[in-house]
Amino acid sequence: MVTKNEIKSQKSFLQRLRSDVAGNTLAMGAAALFPIMGLVGGGVDMGRAYMAKARLQQACDAGALAGRRNMTQDTMTAADIAEAQKFFDFNFPEESFGSTKFDATVTDKDGTVASVNKLVFKDGADVRVVEGEAQTTIKTTLMRVFGYENMVIKTDCSSRLDVGNVDVMMVLDVTGSMGSSVSDGGSRLDALQVAVEDFYGILGPGGGSSGEQIRYGFVPYSSTVNVGEILYDADPDWLVGGNLNERATYQTRAAVFEVEDKTAPGYSLVENDFVESLAQLDGPECTGRYAENLNVDTYFVPNPDGNPLLISETRDGNLKTRVTDTFSYRSWNGSTNAPPANAIGSSFWERCERNRKRTTEIIPVVQVDKWEPGAVRISDWVYGELTHDVYDFVRSIKPGNPAAQNPTTAAEDLVRWGGCIVERQSNNTITTATNTIPSDALDLQIDLLPTDLASKWSPFLPDVIYKGVDDKFTVSGDSGVCPAPARRLQSYATYDDGSSNDLESYISSLQDGGFTNHTIGMIWGARLLSAEGLFASDNLSAPNGFSIGRHVVFMTDGSMVIRQNNYGAYGYQKLDDSIAPADSGDTELKARQEHRFQLMCAATRAKGWTIWVVQFGVTSVTPNMLACASSPGNASAATDRASLQAAFANIAQKIGGLRLSN
Repeated sequence: MVTKNEIKSQKSFLQRLRSDVAGNTLAMGAAALFPIMGLVGGGVDMGRAYMAKARLQQACDAGALAGRRNMTQDTMTAADIAEAQKFFDFNFPEESFGSTKFDATVTDKDGTVASVNKLVFKDGADVRVVEGEAQTTIKTTLMRVFGYENMVIKTDCSSRLDVGNVDVMMVLDVTGSMGSSVSDGGSRLDALQVAVEDFYGILGPGGGSSGEQIRYGFVPYSSTVNVGEILYDADPDWLVGGNLNERATYQTRAAVFEVEDKTAPGYSLVENDFVESLAQLDGPECTGRYAENLNVDTYFVPNPDGNPLLISETRDGNLKTRVTDTFSYRSWNGSTNAPPANAIGSSFWERCERNRKRTTEIIPVVQVDKWEPGAVRISDWVYGELTHDVYDFVRSIKPGNPAAQNPTTAAEDLVRWGGCIVERQSNNTITTATNTIPSDALDLQIDLLPTDLASKWSPFLPDVIYKGVDDKFTVSGDSGVCPAPARRLQSYATYDDGSSNDLESYISSLQDGGFTNHTIGMIWGARLLSAEGLFASDNLSAPNGFSIGRHVVFMTDGSMVIRQNNYGAYGYQKLDDSIAPADSGDTELKARQEHRFQLMCAATRAKGWTIWVVQFGVTSVTPNMLACASSPGNASAATDRASLQAAFANIAQKIGGLRLSN
C-alpha cells in the first residue's frame, strides 16, 4: 500500500521533471528519432521509385510506338517485338535506378514473393494495336530498417495508328527503266511492288473504331495513262467516239472504199422459178451426178463451185444490177416410186429434174472510209492529219463487244482498244515563263467536265499513225506503249484476298515499258483524287461524315522524256503541235513539258492536298522533283529495294498519325 508520504514524494519528482526543460528535450528527441527516419527514408525511396516509374513509362511508350511503326502486317512479328524492346532498352536499360532484371523473381527475407518481373510487347485486342507491360523491383535503402525491402513498379502502354479518313492516289512510273536491276535483288518494278504492299501493311484498310475510310487509287503512267474503261464506265459521252459517228483526229492515212448496201434506199429483189427436166439417164448419172450438181456429159455442166451462177452484172450510177441462178435437184424411177406431183412427164426410166431460181437484184453501192467484207478500194491512200470514225473502236474496250476494223488497211485487220487516251485540247504557247494555266489549256484543267469534242479524250491508237507516206509508226519498248489500267479510289479489306481483283494481283500485274511523261501521270492522279471534278459524287465525303485527307504519292525513277518521234498522250510530236509548234526539237519539248508538270504540281497543292515524291535510282532528289513535293521533307530518294521500302513506309506512318492509345 502506498503511503501518503510516498505519494507526495512521487508528485514532487514528476513536478521537478516537468519543470526540467533540458531533460525533456533529450527524451523527446530520442522518442522522435524513429519517426523521422521513417519519413526521410520513405521520401528518399519513394522519390527513387517515382523517377524510376516515370522513366519506365517513357520506355514502355517508346517501345510500343516503335513496335507499331515497324509493323507491316495485322499482327506483330518477332522483328516487330525486337524493335519495340530495342527502344525500351534505350530508354530504360536493365537494372536502372537499382532495379532488378526483368526476368527475375524477387522475394522478401521471409521467402514471400515480392514481384515477378516482366517486360512484354504483344498484339492488342484490336487489329494493329501494340500493347506493352513492364514490371520490375527496386531495393529500398532507409525503409529497409522498418522491414520494407522491395518496391514494385509497373506500367502498361499501347500504341495504334490513328488514321481518320484518307484518300491516297499512287502515281507510279512504270516506264522501261523500271525493269532495271537493283543491287539488293530483282528489278525496280519488283521493289515497287513490295514497297506498295508494305505501305498498305502500315496504313491499313481503315474501318477502325471511328469508322474511318481509307481508300487507295493508282495511276501507272508512261507516255500516256490507261483510263479509258474508267471513263467509258462513268459516261461514254466523255470520249470522242462515245457517240455514233464521232471522229477523232490522228496523223494517219485514209482511202475511199465501195461496198454494197442492201439496207439503203433503192434496193430491190425479184425471184422467178422454173423446172428443167432431163429424161432417160442411167440411174447413177441421175442420182449420183446430176442430182448432186456434178457434170453429166452432153446433158449438164453445173456451176463449178456450187454457188449461185452469175448470169450478168451491170452498173448504172450508184445502182448495181445482178442476175444469178441457183438450182435444186430431184430424181425418181417410175418402176419403184411415183413421180412428184409437178414432175414433167412420167417414165419407167430414171428421171432427173432441177429447179432453177433466177434472182434479179438492184443493189445500191455506197462509199465508206474503212474496209469491210466485200469492200473495194477505189482511191489511193491520202496521208496527213485526218479523222477516223472511232465509235466501234471505243466500244471494243468491253470484251463483250466485237473488235473494230483498222481504218488504214485494205483487208480484215481487227484491233481492240486497250484503254489508253490522247489528251484533250492543249495550249502550245505555254513556255517556262508561264506562271498560270491558260483557260484554253483544257488538258491541264483538273475538274473541267467534257462537254464538246475539244474537252473530250480520244482513244490512243498507234495502229493508225503514219509519220509520212508509207511510213507507218511502229510500237517499240520506248514509244506507243500502253501501261496497265488505272484504278479509281476504293477501299480494300485486305491486301491479298485470293481474287483476281485484289491489290496483290493488281500490283503484281504492272509491267514496265514506254517513255516518261510525268505531266500526264500528275494530271490523272489529280483528276481521280478530286472531289470537284469527274468523280465528285464518289470523292466528296466519307461515310462517317468527317473530313478526308487527300494525298498524292508520286514515284518515278527517271527524268522527263518527250521526243519528236514518240507517240503518246499528246500525239505524234514531230507533226502535232500540242506542246510546242510542230517539229520543235527534243530539248524544247522536254523543257516545256517539265514546266507543265510544275504547273500541275502547283494546281494539286493549291487544292490543299499533300504531294509526296519518291525518286528511285538516285542518291538525292533532283530539283524538279523536289519542287513538286509539298515540302522538302515530303521528298525522298531511294537507291535500292530496302531504301524504297523505307521511303514508302515513312510516308504511310506520317499519313497515318502514329500515336499512343493511353
